[in-house]
Amino acid sequence: MTRFSASDAALEGFQVIRNHWRVVLGWAGFNLLAIFAVVIVFILVGVTAVTVVGGDPGQIGQTVGGPIVGIATLVVQLMIGTALFRAIFRPEERGFLYLRFGPDELRAVGASLVLGLGVGALALAAVALARAVRPVGSAGPVVVGLAAICVGVWLGLRLGFVLPICVAERRIDFARSWRLTRGQGWALLGMTALCGCLGLLVSVLVWGLFFLLTLAVVGFRELGDLAGPEGFRNHPGLFLLQAIAPFVFGPFAIAIGWTPWAAAYKALTAEAPAA
Repeated sequence: MTRFSASDAALEGFQVIRNHWRVVLGWAGFNLLAIFAVVIVFILVGVTAVTVVGGDPGQIGQTVGGPIVGIATLVVQLMIGTALFRAIFRPEERGFLYLRFGPDELRAVGASLVLGLGVGALALAAVALARAVRPVGSAGPVVVGLAAICVGVWLGLRLGFVLPICVAERRIDFARSWRLTRGQGWALLGMTALCGCLGLLVSVLVWGLFFLLTLAVVGFRELGDLAGPEGFRNHPGLFLLQAIAPFVFGPFAIAIGWTPWAAAYKALTAEAPAA
């Protein structure tokens, strides 16, 4: 059976950032501009809709704007993740920072929708079962919740190669991921846990530095007001930096979290021909 090093795979994201930092930085700029464009388009459409049809702008924003911006954000993140896989599996197809919206991205969106529906179905089943066992004992729902989490993690590990396969093999193949991950559960779990710990450490360091910078500028007294209108009026630079920071660091997080799966896939398919 083909094996792979969980520790080496978990560190591959940092290697990508080190070797292709200009590309990852370009993805950060693309991510920021794309989300900004989505928000601007939504505002324009929302203003037009309110002007023509009428209604409460706040209600329209909550019922329509939230889902639209959420879906657009998901698509943009999938484009960046697919570009990452393309850079790993097909580096000759560089183009514009490996970014495009084509068959690979459509497959990734379709696979993500199926996986999302699966997560939703599992959550609904867990809730229904927890309600059914609630009269039996107070610990019943807790046991059901923990069991659902374990099942979700196990399924996530077994289907973790679905998105890499969308790019590497140009197809959606859940069964292929299931076969490749057979017998690799503990290694994949260790890889994911190590990658998550490293990503969390980086996140703590980055946001810790941002907190210290904010503290040095505004002090303790105004720290709580930075997110409100007063913060924007008094410190517009920090307010905007706080707003755009997640979108700037998002591609770096994708590189850290998604690359290990591509590395594990490459290792496990090095001697295993496509089925």
